[in-house]
Amino acid sequence: MAKYGIEAFKDNKPVAYPIDAKETYGTLSFTGSEVRNKFIYIDDDGEVHEEQNAQNTWKAKDTGQPQDKYIMAYSSNIKDVMDIHVPIDFDVDSLEFDQEIELIGAVVTIGNAKKEQKVINRNGEQIRSVDCKTFPVQVEDVKVVDSKATSQPIQNQVKDEKPSKSKG
Repeated sequence: MAKYGIEAFKDNKPVAYPIDAKETYGTLSFTGSEVRNKFIYIDDDGEVHEEQNAQNTWKAKDTGQPQDKYIMAYSSNIKDVMDIHVPIDFDVDSLEFDQEIELIGAVVTIGNAKKEQKVINRNGEQIRSVDCKTFPVQVEDVKVVDSKATSQPIQNQVKDEKPSKSKG
């Protein structure tokens, strides 16, 4: 597989590489979720296809059926919000905003994508689409880390100090 470079496939699917999520991403704080629905593509003759054609000309139609579910979390190591692919039956409602989470069974795969890049030439600024590699994270489950108990006494202590200062 090495002769094909960074992309490794087995049975026509990308190979998933296990990672230590805590070491790689640091502390993760939940920021939101997203469900992406399945689309079908209809050609000029009215035939239905599972994938878009190479020219990207077929009409896309949302089936209303969920295909993928993602949670977003801020990573203390990356210093940015990242998307994490979770199982479709994962209960997102059990998570609260800014709650610390731990990833269970985290793996990454290597994917191809396009990103927009600003290029300046003699005719001015242009936006070009360039090929890039992505490393999407998938997990088996997400565990909530209970860290609220340690921050509670500090808040109470600050509240107690304010009234004593105003009396003096």
